[in-house]
Amino acid sequence: MAKPAIDFQRAGGVHLDRLERSLGLQVQPTGPGRYRVTGGREAHWVDLYTTHNPRCDCGDHLWRERICKHIIAALLREGNEQVLLALRELVRELRGGARAA
Repeated sequence: MAKPAIDFQRAGGVHLDRLERSLGLQVQPTGPGRYRVTGGREAHWVDLYTTHNPRCDCGDHLWRERICKHIIAALLREGNEQVLLALRELVRELRGGARAA
């Protein structure tokens, strides 16, 4: 299967706060590149492959046109390199914050 063609820079990148919130979500595949994401207030549907940009039915994605926590969770499930690099950065940030406290 092809990788999702996401322009991370145009979409605002992977925000570490959204990445952190995505870690508590459950991601169930429903088809190639399609996922049902649960664990928040509502279930959401993510489609990574229909267009050049991923789609999610949540307000964060629809109104802000950014990569939401649901898309990040789906990309993490797929082992997306960009999201994994951001996860490494999140861990570094959290470790640094824990030592400073």
